[in-house]
Amino acid sequence: MRWLSLCIMLLLNIQASFSQNIEGKWLGKITQQPGGYSQLYDLEFDLSQRKNIWGESYAFEGDSIRIRIGLSGYIDKDSIRLNESLGWIREDKVPFTWIPCVKQFYLAYRKEGDFEYLEGRWTGFSKDDSRSPCYPGKVILSRSVEGLNKFLEDHRDSVVITEPLVTASVAAPVLDFTSDFLNTEPKKVTEIIVHQPELQIQLVDYMKVDNDTVSVYLNRNLLAKNIRISKRPALLNFRLDTRIEFHEVLLFAENLGLVPPNTSELILVDGENRHRVMIVSDKEKTAAVYLRYKPKKKS
Repeated sequence: MRWLSLCIMLLLNIQASFSQNIEGKWLGKITQQPGGYSQLYDLEFDLSQRKNIWGESYAFEGDSIRIRIGLSGYIDKDSIRLNESLGWIREDKVPFTWIPCVKQFYLAYRKEGDFEYLEGRWTGFSKDDSRSPCYPGKVILSRSVEGLNKFLEDHRDSVVITEPLVTASVAAPVLDFTSDFLNTEPKKVTEIIVHQPELQIQLVDYMKVDNDTVSVYLNRNLLAKNIRISKRPALLNFRLDTRIEFHEVLLFAENLGLVPPNTSELILVDGENRHRVMIVSDKEKTAAVYLRYKPKKKS
């Protein structure tokens, strides 16, 4: 009899999970791991639900990025599966060098007091090449602005899933770039004077794509891990510690590709200025680019 009661309770729980209604508008945030175009976007869902789920997603960042894609999906026990469709791209406004991702969402519903949330992760692939995966990330959505603001306040230290680049302290940290790095010798490629603290690195393959993979370090702290170099630029946005004048960017070869050594082209975006640098790393030497921060004097 106890066994029968347990089975009935389990069946009721499964049915309850399937009966969850998520129809309507949701608003929130979507993050992307280092190596993607940006660390954080705004995200909205507009969903309809009967037996299955359909609607559209809308990811945006200011006025420069607006991506609206139709999606469909279903509820599987306590998981919500939603897939954008390549054929349902309704709005595609991104910078010239960017390519939107067609995303798959793996979400769970939960309720805290009066607030309802959809929370989980996403994966995806390039709109132009389904064989090219996007850097994944996390998703948080709420039915209300108040619920979203509460979540962001409660989780303000973990919403963006990237390594912190600057550790706040009163005194500027003392950096040492003279020692070896991960059993390799840092080899200076060039020194660049930069005027903006917010910078972007674009990494693309040099000549032939041969599966080169690198990790990028700023001042010996991990900036992005295992970036596969391809013809599609991998974009890294970061901020310099303005208390320090001299910074080091290391491109560590995780492999040597099909044709050694590990080669790539680095484009450093400093405001309106762009600096192109050819990068060569191997298992003995790690390419080092040094940045000298000199803010422009106010006129």
